[in-house]
This record gives sequence, C-alpha cells and structure tokens, in this order.
Amino acid sequence: METGCEQKSILTDPRMIRIILVNLLTNAIKFSPGKNTVWVTISCATNTLQLKVKDEGLGIPDEDREKLFHSFHRASNATAIQGTGLGLSIVRKTVDLLDGVIQVESKLNEGTTFTISIPIDGRQENTGS
Repeated sequence: METGCEQKSILTDPRMIRIILVNLLTNAIKFSPGKNTVWVTISCATNTLQLKVKDEGLGIPDEDREKLFHSFHRASNATAIQGTGLGLSIVRKTVDLLDGVIQVESKLNEGTTFTISIPIDGRQENTGS
C-alpha cells in the first residue's frame, strides 16, 4: 500500500471508509483469479483524500459500465464468480453520503482501477469541473 498523505486526520466517518475499502478490496481479489497483486494507494490533494484500488483482473465490459453501480447487477463476464451484485452499489451509496466522487477505469483481461475522492473536512472543494 502506498500513501502520499501528510494529513494526520480527516473529518469523516471511519466506518464508511472501511465499507468502501472492504468492498473494493474484496472485489479486486475476487475478480482477479490467479493474480497475486492488488494495489491500494492513498493520497491527499487540497482538501481531498484519494483512495485508489487497482487490480489485474477480468476487467469490466463496456456494455456493463452503465449499470455497474446498480443493485444486483453482475457484469456479463462474472457469472462464474459468486456474488450478490451489491458491493459496488453499497460503495456508490457510501461515497455519495460522504459527498465524494467515484471513478472507474477498466480494460478487459487487464484489470480495473477504482478511484474514490472524499473531502477531508466534510466539504468537497470546487475544482471547476
């Protein structure tokens, strides 16, 4: 795990951070059969904590991206892997409760990276985008 954050504490609910990380790490491991590495990066920018979870797994097909955070949705290439389809829905709702942003980058058979940005003091700074 890499950390690039000098901030010693943040104003947020630690249980929600745990929910986000547990679900993303569980998925990264589960959807990376035969792979040995999952990366977690923590960094800080002005007023923002960034959590990044990257794997070398199955990747997410383009046609599944629109429904990726819907409850009970499972990607078309994940039918052989057990799960309920609730993990990413829970992550999305938790990130929203923290006034955060979630981004996804994925390539089939190369892996997926989830990037979560959360305000350090409970307020997201306006970045103009």
